[in-house]
Amino acid sequence: MELKSTQPPNPQTEAKYIAENLRESHPELNHPPQPPRLWERRLKQVVSPVRFIQNLLFANPQDFHGRVYVTPELQEHSNLTARVISVASLFNAITNQPLLFFAFKDFAGVAAILASLTLNLLLIKFTNDNGTAVAGRKYGNQSWAKAGAAAMIAMSVLQSFAAGVGMEAMNNRPYLAELKAQEEIERQTENLQAIPATSEALEAAQQEFQQLQGELVGIPRENPNWDTLHVQLYGTWAERDRDWSQVPLENLPLQQRVFRLERQAQVIKEEAQQAWGEKLAQRQQLGDDVLFLQQHLPGAFARHFDDDYELKSGTEIVRLAVVSLYQKVLSLDVASLGFPLFFFLLSVVTSGIACWLTLAHAQRQDVQISRDEWVSEAIQAQVEAWIRAADDGSGENS
Repeated sequence: MELKSTQPPNPQTEAKYIAENLRESHPELNHPPQPPRLWERRLKQVVSPVRFIQNLLFANPQDFHGRVYVTPELQEHSNLTARVISVASLFNAITNQPLLFFAFKDFAGVAAILASLTLNLLLIKFTNDNGTAVAGRKYGNQSWAKAGAAAMIAMSVLQSFAAGVGMEAMNNRPYLAELKAQEEIERQTENLQAIPATSEALEAAQQEFQQLQGELVGIPRENPNWDTLHVQLYGTWAERDRDWSQVPLENLPLQQRVFRLERQAQVIKEEAQQAWGEKLAQRQQLGDDVLFLQQHLPGAFARHFDDDYELKSGTEIVRLAVVSLYQKVLSLDVASLGFPLFFFLLSVVTSGIACWLTLAHAQRQDVQISRDEWVSEAIQAQVEAWIRAADDGSGENS
């Protein structure tokens, strides 16, 4: 049995062998490149948009290490890190899509879908590129990498909260519609309680009474106009105990006119409150605040709801989703949180692992070596030494 030599190969011999057998090991170098065929051109036209979308959606593992010296293990771990970041970004994009759609809901139809998808793609690209910036950490650009890490962490936190709000807005819209109807009903109740008992006629009478009263105070008792103003304001002295209830409004002294108009305004307010109270009693029987709003406050219903009893405004849907989640968290109603809590925690876990793994990957020694300029110069110097050794060997043989 023939034993192979265990001595290390001579660099000069190895370089010469590689140079002489290069074209034999790579026959394609013996022929000039051929122009691409028709099907290859067509395939390239199809692949180019696909690659464009791929670059938007997925982090490129080749950007997670340098080009100087890359081991198979480093390449494998870079692929893994890129996949984790891509999965976390895509998960956040899917759970954030409802929120983005409601943000553009007023665009209506296809425009809202296209606008929300475009923004979502940009957010995916932004997150992936920040992860790439973190992985590109090396001596001389650490501040740049830290900025990328800060942006990646901040975006992950924001998208985690957005995931919870988006799930609430998408999956709990009937409750949000009820919540909006309740707000409108409560607002109407508060308005009826706070509205002043007044009318245009009462305000005009009060203004006239104050004006004449000021004139009366400003003239002496001996002035012939004093008695006239006093009668206009209070009536004659003989009428001071008169029952004014049967006297027409236009014949009353100003003070009595103000008193009657105040009583009438108060009666109108109390009647309105009583009528609203009776409607609220029917609300309990109906059991649906949206239907109650449609029947008894059609103007408010038309402003906020469409014919399918869905809220019109995407902004309002998001606001109510935040209010709903806030109320559930304050009351520790974990069971009602359901999907929002589940997707929020999933987003926190996936985003947290992606951030942690990216930071850990950037600090690996082999990643640093793959970007080290000194290592690159050393490898280049060694290659040049091999080339010179091959040239020297060729000269001696000739």
